[in-house]
Amino acid sequence: MSSTERFTAASTYFTAKVPTRLEVNKTTGGAVLYDNDIFLNAFGRVKMAVSDPSDPNKWTITEKFVEEYNKKNNKNLTQAQAQKLFTTKLAKQANNERAAILEANATKEDLERLSKTIPRVADPVTKRTPKDTTDLPSSASETPATGDYKNPANGEEDGSTTEIEPVDLDTSKTTGTRTNFGNLHYPETRDPGQDIIKFDMLEYNPKKLAGFAVADNREIAASKRTIGSVTLPIPGGISDANACNWGDNTMNPLQIAGAAIALRALNNDTTTTTTAGLGGVLGDLKDTIVDNNPTVQSALGVGVAAAAVGSDINSLLSRVEGMIINPNLELLFQGPALRPFSFQFKLSPRSANEAKEIVKIIRFFKQGMAPIREKSRLFLRTPNTFRIKYVQLGSDSESPFMNKFKECALLSCNVQYTPEGNYAPYEDGAMSSYVMSLQFKELEPVYNDDYGDKDIAAVGF
Repeated sequence: MSSTERFTAASTYFTAKVPTRLEVNKTTGGAVLYDNDIFLNAFGRVKMAVSDPSDPNKWTITEKFVEEYNKKNNKNLTQAQAQKLFTTKLAKQANNERAAILEANATKEDLERLSKTIPRVADPVTKRTPKDTTDLPSSASETPATGDYKNPANGEEDGSTTEIEPVDLDTSKTTGTRTNFGNLHYPETRDPGQDIIKFDMLEYNPKKLAGFAVADNREIAASKRTIGSVTLPIPGGISDANACNWGDNTMNPLQIAGAAIALRALNNDTTTTTTAGLGGVLGDLKDTIVDNNPTVQSALGVGVAAAAVGSDINSLLSRVEGMIINPNLELLFQGPALRPFSFQFKLSPRSANEAKEIVKIIRFFKQGMAPIREKSRLFLRTPNTFRIKYVQLGSDSESPFMNKFKECALLSCNVQYTPEGNYAPYEDGAMSSYVMSLQFKELEPVYNDDYGDKDIAAVGF
């Protein structure tokens, strides 16, 4: 495109972490994606990708885009690999931006003409868009988007009359329950390089008994039990809290002596000759004291008397001697604890497709956490469980800078349908916003050996 052509600049945005600026010709619909880095722009504008004039669905990237993408995302893609990535994923974002620029700045006559060829551009009269041939689903469907990106809760116009299609249940004819929940995403126009949180739904697998323990077979079979997933932006306010159960415990010298005598008898495998009961223990304890001082002798005498009459030793000691037996109070480990996790997501649809995706996501969690009835109605099966992970750079690998999760149960799923404080649906009935709160708890405690024996720079569990 020459400098004499009339361009309209879109608001700048990031293309897979590369700062970019899209410029569109209002008359022809031609578009060029420039690097928006201030340093690079000081030496002249640098092209990142160009829309093919003969086929506006096609974008051709430059070597500079490959260089900047690899640097910003710590990758080593070839020109061909980067072109495939842009064509299948990133072109969708560029097409959305171009359509928004044209619809906001082009004349009605130009829009009527451009809507026949430029992806995502709606005809100002019929509201129809041309077929989009990019590989991923488009955020602009052949019918107008729900609300046309306007939120009636904020006093804007109502949305379109686009009907939300029924959710596909994908029900098994043998079990009567869903066997595939699909792979769901929100938002629809997420940058593929964005960090996300991913929830995989798993069929519950009970542990097997193995001698004096239970077999650790659950993690091994996790990959084979996945029946769906949801990816969402990482919300704010996330945290974890590792804990163990510790409690106060006492054991006074008389109890210690009694335990020692009992253990000695067991170790010697002989019949103890001590007198039965606490009085006998005290008698044996008294015999074992070599350096008897008056205080100890007096206290033991009171203890024997208390045992004889069935009174509390400390109560009698406190009354007679003004003291009690040292309880040896100590904090002792009592067992592991299971970690809870809470997440809250605000889901605001910007199109009919996105509204349908949000409905599916809510159903994903609600149906997944529900107990499963056997067809005989005699038994209830355990609900599906979930595997959670923070995914770094959209690469499906867990972030070492965030905590890991063990397999979790979903304890509650709370949905607010009017988070703005008033009932304000779009014309087609979709809510303008949803707030979904999820409460999870891990199925197993975190143990020391779960962290491994290597010194690595990762948070772990």
